[in-house]
Amino acid sequence: MLPVGRLAAAQAPQVDVIYTKLHYSLFYLRSATALNFDVIMKKRLCNVCLVLSLSALLWNCTNIVELDLPEQEQRLVVNGIFNPDSTWSINVSASQSALSTVPYEQVQHATVGVYQADKHLYDLEHVGEGQYRAKDRSPEALENYILKVSAPGFPLAQATGFAPAEPDTHAFTSKLVNTPDGTREIEITFTLDDVPGLQNYYFISAYYQDTSFYNHQAYKQYTSISFEAPIEKEFTLGWLYFFSDKIIDGKSVTLKIQVGYPGKDKTLFFNVAHVSPDYYHYVRTLTKQAVADNFSHVPTTVHSNIQHGYGIFAGHHIRTYEIVH
Repeated sequence: MLPVGRLAAAQAPQVDVIYTKLHYSLFYLRSATALNFDVIMKKRLCNVCLVLSLSALLWNCTNIVELDLPEQEQRLVVNGIFNPDSTWSINVSASQSALSTVPYEQVQHATVGVYQADKHLYDLEHVGEGQYRAKDRSPEALENYILKVSAPGFPLAQATGFAPAEPDTHAFTSKLVNTPDGTREIEITFTLDDVPGLQNYYFISAYYQDTSFYNHQAYKQYTSISFEAPIEKEFTLGWLYFFSDKIIDGKSVTLKIQVGYPGKDKTLFFNVAHVSPDYYHYVRTLTKQAVADNFSHVPTTVHSNIQHGYGIFAGHHIRTYEIVH
């Protein structure tokens, strides 16, 4: 048996070796971490330098090209949506470049004539701001009208349009219902007889009369509308809900509509309108351009039936129901 002192002396070098290995391992770990940090920083520095170099290269390679776009011939913009229940009202303005920054020009000195075939019926009177009206003249349903608009410096613009027959609706009922969220709605049911063999188009709307809190002026407060089968709205223009007869052609269908409740003892005006094809396609393309046009879509051309000009001349016919609950 070895003395205690020699045992301690014999084991001492093993402790030093273990300590030395541990010290070496820690040194290696710190060295590896420092090395990885240096590599990461160098990579990031290289990336930053690459981005700056590319930016400088792209900046130096940018050429400003000025294009001389051809000037378009200025034309009349004619807008007139007419209804047998209202007198004629046509707005006339002038087209301008898409790059223009000045307000649209309202044409003040135009001649706006209404014709049937080659027969001149009457001219509309300018009432200001490019608006032309007839005091006591209204269009008739199912009559084809030709509108001719001329003004100095513009080519003659003209269009043909008509107002369809009044929509064939009957069996109209309404009732006040409670919704799951605790509010109230008016449930409207009516039957629509669609004319067979024709492409028919419609819109519905609902409003009540209200008074502005600020200036006490009366205005129409439109309300929300929701459909149930067999039809669905195809698009909207403001509070007008448009649909076609593509799934109800020639059928007699019962429609159920939910309308926002205006309040007790207030009269709700519910409109069913029969619209011409030109009116329907004008609104359809107008809403598509306003909502869907961007760099990922093919640009939409808004439907126009104005020859040698722009705009729309089209009719519709409204049947109105008054509801009080």
